[in-house]
Amino acid sequence: MNARKWIAMLLFSLIATSSFTALAQQVRISGHVRDINSHQDIPSVNIYVKSSQVGTVTDQTGRFSLLVLGDAKTTKIVFQHVAFEILELSLDSLRSINVVYLQPRIIPLQGVEVSGEAIDRPEIQKDIPQTLAVVNAKDFEIRGYVDAGDLLRTDHSVQVEEDLSGKKTVAIRGGNADEVVVMYNGVKMNNVYDNVFDLSLIDLEDVQRFEIIKGSNTALYGPDAFSGVINIVPKTKLDYSLRFQQRVGTYRSGNWGLHVNPENLLWRSDRFNASYSYKRGGVERKFIDFDENGDSARLTNESTHHTASMSFSFDGHDNPRRGRSLNVMFIDTQVDYRNERDDETVGNKNRLYTAKFAADMSRFANYSVSMSYKELLETQVIRTGTGFLDRSYDDNSIHFNAENTLELGKVDWLFGYQYQRAELDFFDDRTGSNLQQIGLKSALLQREHHGLVSIAKLRNDVDADFLQSFDLNLSVRHDFIKDTQKDAQFREADSGQRDQITAQANNDWRETIMKLSVGVNGLQNDFSLQAYMNFGTNVKFPTLFQQISLAEDPSLLTSRIGASANLAPEKNNSIELGAKLSRQIYDQPVIYGWSIDALYFQNHYDNKIVTVANVTSPVATYFSVPDASISGLELKPSAYLYKKKVTIGLGLSKYWISDKDVFPFKSDMKRTLSLIIDHAGYNFQALWFKEGEQIARLRQLDGQPVQVILPDYSNLDLHLSKTFTLFKIKLFANVSGRNLLNNQDLVLEGIALRDRRYYITVGSQF
Repeated sequence: MNARKWIAMLLFSLIATSSFTALAQQVRISGHVRDINSHQDIPSVNIYVKSSQVGTVTDQTGRFSLLVLGDAKTTKIVFQHVAFEILELSLDSLRSINVVYLQPRIIPLQGVEVSGEAIDRPEIQKDIPQTLAVVNAKDFEIRGYVDAGDLLRTDHSVQVEEDLSGKKTVAIRGGNADEVVVMYNGVKMNNVYDNVFDLSLIDLEDVQRFEIIKGSNTALYGPDAFSGVINIVPKTKLDYSLRFQQRVGTYRSGNWGLHVNPENLLWRSDRFNASYSYKRGGVERKFIDFDENGDSARLTNESTHHTASMSFSFDGHDNPRRGRSLNVMFIDTQVDYRNERDDETVGNKNRLYTAKFAADMSRFANYSVSMSYKELLETQVIRTGTGFLDRSYDDNSIHFNAENTLELGKVDWLFGYQYQRAELDFFDDRTGSNLQQIGLKSALLQREHHGLVSIAKLRNDVDADFLQSFDLNLSVRHDFIKDTQKDAQFREADSGQRDQITAQANNDWRETIMKLSVGVNGLQNDFSLQAYMNFGTNVKFPTLFQQISLAEDPSLLTSRIGASANLAPEKNNSIELGAKLSRQIYDQPVIYGWSIDALYFQNHYDNKIVTVANVTSPVATYFSVPDASISGLELKPSAYLYKKKVTIGLGLSKYWISDKDVFPFKSDMKRTLSLIIDHAGYNFQALWFKEGEQIARLRQLDGQPVQVILPDYSNLDLHLSKTFTLFKIKLFANVSGRNLLNNQDLVLEGIALRDRRYYITVGSQF
C-alpha cells in the first residue's frame, strides 16, 4: 500500500473519530434517589443505560454516580427497584436534576435483579413460608417509642407485658412470653432462667428492622418458638457520618444519643466500615398514693447503651450476600431501677459479642459461620415489712452457628448446625417469717444444646395465566440437650426434696420435629395472590430455673387434675392456613390499590408448663398440665390512596383459649386501626387499638389463689414528624402523643404502658 493510501485512511479515521466523539460525549451524572411521598433515600436502586450493560446501584444513602457515553438527547437512563415503579429519564434531563423521585408500588416488580448491592431481604425467607410482619427503621426512628416493646405493641397480633421496673416482654397470638424467641444479629437472646428477654434493653436507634414471625412453624430459629419469633436486624452500615438526637417528655423523661460512622470522616473504603453509638436516658414516675408527709413514692429508671460494629469485605463488596465478608458487633446495655414505695432495686446488664463470616460465591458456596458470647446479669433486692429478698442470676452462654445453602436445580437446600453452652449462676437469699425457707438457695446450672436443621424448598414454575408457582417445603430439626447441676446449696429442705430437685436439674433430652408447607403464588395484570398451608410439630424445653423451682410449693398441684411437678419437654402440634390478595389500580385518582391478609391457626399443647405468680413476691413457681389449646383468626385489610401517600390499615385478631389459667393476662381479642400519611417529607401516623379483658389467678401470701381482672381498654397514639435537608445536614423533628384516650380512672400504679404520655424528639445528621 503506497503512502497516499495510508495518509487517506488516517485522515478518514481521524474524521470518523471526531464525528463520533461529537455525537457521543462522555457525561457524568450523579444525585439522590428518593421516595416521592416520604422523601426517604432509596438504596439498592438499579440505574443503567437502556439497551446496554452500563449501570450502577445506589448506596445506603440513595446516592449514585454514573459515567455515560452517548447522545445526551436520545440516551435513556432507567431507574429500577422491586418496590417502586420503573422510571426512564433522558440523559439530558438528568444533567440538571439533583434528586430523582420514584413512585412506590403495592405489588413488587417481578424478575428484577440488583447487580450491585443486593436488597436486604428478611432472614426468615430461608425458612418455610409463614406470616411475617416487617417494621423498618423509617417507620419508628425519631418517633415517641421508648423502646422495642413500646413499638411492637402496635401490631394486632402482639401483646406487650410490662413490670413496674419497666421490663417489657411480648406475647404473640395469645401465647405466653416464654413462647416467643427473640433473636439479635442471629443470636438467641432468651435467657435460660425463664426463657424470656427484656425488650427494653434494645436501643431502637441501633435497629434496621424488626421481623415479627408469627406461628410455631419455624425450624431455623430453634425450638421454644411456639408463638413466634422477634428477629431484630441491627444496623451494620450507617447512611451518615454523625448523628445526634434528643428526646424529652412525660415522667421527666429525657434521653440523648450520639452515633458515629468514621468511614466518611476519616477514610473512604468500599471494604472496611465501622460505627459506634452511645445512648443515655432516664425516667421518673410517681405512684398515685401518697405517704403521711404528702409526698408520693417514685419509680426511677436509668439506662446506658453502647453499640459498636465493624465489617470487612474481602472482595470489595459492601454486601455480605456477594463475595466474602466478616462482621463483628458488640452491644452493652445497663438498666437500673429503683422503687421507693416497695424499697426495691433491680439492675440489668446485657452484653453481646458476635463475629460472623459469610460467603456467597456460587450455588455451592453460600455459607455462613458465626460465634457469639452473651451475658445477662440481673440483680434484685426487696426490703419490705414481710421480709428481705436478695436474688441474682448470671446467665452467660457461647453460641456457634454454621449453615450452608445449596442450589440444586429447582431445589434450595439449607442445612445447619447450632450449638449453645450456657451457665446459670443462681442465688436466692430470703429472710422473714412470711417467706418460705425451702428449696434451692444457690447453684451453678449448665446446659449443652446441639441442634441440626435441614430445610428443603422445591419451587415448581407453572405455565398458567394466573398461577405462577407451586412450592413444597419440608423442614426437619433434631435437638439434644444435656443439663447438669453443680455446687447446690439448699435452705431447710429435707433429704427427699434435695433428691427431687437434684434429679430434676440433671436431664438428657432428645427431640425431633418436622414441618411441611405447601404454597402457591399467582400474578396476573394487577392482582397478586400468595397462599400457603403449614402443619407440623414443635418442642419447648423447660429452662434451667423452671426445673428446680417446682418443689417449693407442691400444694399447687392439688387444684389441677393431671398436673405434675416433674417437667418434661412441651409438645406442640399446629396447623396454619394463610393467604394474601393484593391489587394495584392505575386508572383511579384516589384508590391506588388494596390488600387483604387472612389467617387461621390451631395450636395443641402436651405437657404445658404453667407459671404461678405471687401477689407480693417476684418468685414464680411452675408445674405442667396434660393439654391445652389455642386457635385463632387474624385479618388485616389495607387500602392505599393517592399514589400510596395515604395508607389505611385495619387489624383484627380473635383467639379461642382453652384455659386462661394456663395463659394468664392474655387478651382473646385485639383490634387496631392505623392511618399513615407521607407527603413532601412529612409523616403523620395515627394508631387506634383496643385490647380485650385480661384475667389471671395469682397466689397470695397464705397460698390461696386470687383472681385479678384487667378490663378491656382502647387508646390512641399520634405521631407527626418532618425531615428536611439543609446543605449536607439532615434535620428531623417529631411530636408524639401516646394513649391519648386514657381513662384516668384506670391507673396501673406506675406502669407506663397504658398511661398518657407526650414526647418531643429533635436531631440532626450529616
